[in-house]
Amino acid sequence: MRISAIEYQLASRLETMAELARINPEWNAERLVAKTGIAQHYVAAEGETALSLAEQACKALLAGTDRATVDGMVYVTQSPESGIPTTACLLHARLGLPEKALAFDLNQGCSGFVYGLSVACAMLGAGMVGRCLVVCAETYNRYISRHDRTCRPIFSDGASAVLVERDGTGQIGPFVFATDGTGAPNLTLKANDGVEDVAGPVLYMHGPNVLRYSVDAVPRAIDDLLARAGLTLDQIDLFMLHQASKVVLDRIELAMGLDPARVFRNYDTVGNTVSATIPIALKQATRAGRFGPGMTVLLMGFGVGYSLAGCILRT
Repeated sequence: MRISAIEYQLASRLETMAELARINPEWNAERLVAKTGIAQHYVAAEGETALSLAEQACKALLAGTDRATVDGMVYVTQSPESGIPTTACLLHARLGLPEKALAFDLNQGCSGFVYGLSVACAMLGAGMVGRCLVVCAETYNRYISRHDRTCRPIFSDGASAVLVERDGTGQIGPFVFATDGTGAPNLTLKANDGVEDVAGPVLYMHGPNVLRYSVDAVPRAIDDLLARAGLTLDQIDLFMLHQASKVVLDRIELAMGLDPARVFRNYDTVGNTVSATIPIALKQATRAGRFGPGMTVLLMGFGVGYSLAGCILRT
């Protein structure tokens, strides 16, 4: 079982911290960049949606693939185009996938890619599908005001598409999961109480509490995952963690004593694309020559929920 292809599509409008600082002169832009590590991120332009970004990512991936052989799609999003029907059905039609293909939505955030990967692997292992798309698409900025100093500098809009196949060399798993629903109020949508530049509900994040959860839960989950896999930290070639922000990854890296050279980071130019961060990072790591055949990679998504999911990927 293997990941055979990855593509992604970022939103078309680049928004910089310098631009936000001009809009909000009371912000200390240098301090925010030093803390988050994010100097720029991507924001969906008018008429651009998570679905349209997902469509572009999928079409790029499928350009060299026989679509008739793709018989499954898991669409991970918290920015759905539709509740009834599922957005997966809309994307299925746009891609022209075969009628025999299953397609459904999975509502998860920062842990969403690994959740989607686990579902795809379970269906592949059971013989339900042979080739499955795991699509992650988010436009969180539609929930965030340009004057929100906590959320706006961090989140980025984009989509990824990953093709998972039953045949071929490689191994995906074991998996580890964790949930703490008591943390749900710390990263959630709230009713819009007069936020003029957001049409609809507004994203709220209690940054210190989310950071505290991440620094506490992720090291424990990594230890659990390594024990399940019979591996040690030194046997992991690359740590591919959710690209939450600089301060989050710095704290996890310090807590675990991880070698910085084996922790991939791309949030500085991409931002936090929620469920899409890990596959986008995998694609960029491939281009940079840091991800390829014969590697043992640890994936770990964590955040909104609170929800966490990790797995071992052997290429």
